[in-house]
Amino acid sequence: MESVDRLQEGWFRARRHRRFLVASAATCFTGVLLLGSIGLIRWRGRQAVHTDTAAVLDQAGEQLLRTLQSRRGTLTLLRDVLARQSDLTTPQRQALGISAVKHTRHLLGIGLVQNQQGPVWWSPPPFSPQERTRLQRAVERYTQQRSVWQVPSTFTVTASEEHTLLVMLEPIRERSGTRQALIGAFDLIPLLRDFFAAALSSPAPVQVLEGTTVLYRSPHWPSTPPSSDSFTITSPIALDAARWTLAMQPSRTRVVETLSWFRRLLILLSIMAAVGTMAVVWMLTARTWILQRAVARRTAALRRTSRRLRQLATTDELTGLWNRRFFLDRWERECERAKRYHRPLACLMIDVNHFKRVNDQLGHAAGDLVLQRVAQELRAVLRHADVLARFGGDEFVIALPETPMAQAERVAEKLRRVSLVVATAAQERVPPVTISVGISGFEAGVREHPHAILEAADQALYHSKRHLPAEFSHEAPSSLR
Repeated sequence: MESVDRLQEGWFRARRHRRFLVASAATCFTGVLLLGSIGLIRWRGRQAVHTDTAAVLDQAGEQLLRTLQSRRGTLTLLRDVLARQSDLTTPQRQALGISAVKHTRHLLGIGLVQNQQGPVWWSPPPFSPQERTRLQRAVERYTQQRSVWQVPSTFTVTASEEHTLLVMLEPIRERSGTRQALIGAFDLIPLLRDFFAAALSSPAPVQVLEGTTVLYRSPHWPSTPPSSDSFTITSPIALDAARWTLAMQPSRTRVVETLSWFRRLLILLSIMAAVGTMAVVWMLTARTWILQRAVARRTAALRRTSRRLRQLATTDELTGLWNRRFFLDRWERECERAKRYHRPLACLMIDVNHFKRVNDQLGHAAGDLVLQRVAQELRAVLRHADVLARFGGDEFVIALPETPMAQAERVAEKLRRVSLVVATAAQERVPPVTISVGISGFEAGVREHPHAILEAADQALYHSKRHLPAEFSHEAPSSLR
């Protein structure tokens, strides 16, 4: 029974641990699933923002090219005027230049370049002498290329920290073979600033690069290095000889705002779902654990009750020895074992002498005390393997496994020497309490019924009591307190 109880207790513990493991696994799975969903939505949102930003940047690049070509339209118009009226005087040309600067945004100056010489300004740009010198040297270096006098060209010049110029050259074909071209200097930074302010529906971090040189950078461009979450989309554009790179980072477009709002909502819902799932899982686990604890307590109580009932059913309440029912069951098993393996087996039937006189003169309380003391004396003499039981009233019975008759006789002699003096307050003469012993044994080869061996022991006990002397025993009795 104890091994079964241990197995049941271990089974309950294993089930409780398994419940907690299942709850922890379900919680981890839910968390991983929600984190995976958030990561997937974030990746999809990043892809959508990337596509949206690339589309906006491509559209902005096309519009920028059209804007710059429209600025070249002023030079084209003047070139056509000069082709039709080549005899215009210098004041007339200056008037045309002033009119062109006045009516063309971001055009700072316009003039004429001839034979790799410096420009002759019809309407000079409002620059300092140092800036004009840098511009003239840059034009002289650039016009050394033969292709400049054949096709329109565009290049940039950094005149100063405040002025970055977009220089456009429009060749004029003369029959005389003279190399000359119209030159226009545009203020690039205001041109790009006005263009991006008008071309982009929402402010976006954008910059224009020529190689590694930054020509323009919007105020929204981050001053710190970009984080791992941010990204930059680039798009190359080419206008004649000018090769630029447009760079843009995502702005607060509708797509970005929608994805950001949706992601925040998804994160909030995921947290609520995770908390709710974990709460439900752990509540169910706690409920199961509480029920298991209640079942365990109830099982422990039933186990204690079962042990108590088993003890009451198999032991004698007064002496603590085995009772008659337990002894008879055990006696049958011992007899079967002795018959099967041909082993010796002895039985001692014991009766307390003068017990009736003790009850009559001193009362049943003294009699109960005598029985308890007799049980103690018998235990002290017997082995642990011997089976001692109270057979009824003042009778005791002992099963001696693996004990031949000669050894059983020696045990009986020890028991017959047990003598208990009953002390009385009234100095009444009560004979000392002794015991009588009857012996019987199992003989190999004889198939006797277990009850027959008990009857033989009882007859031997009856014979022993008939020869009991009426006088007090002269042996030194042990006192009963």
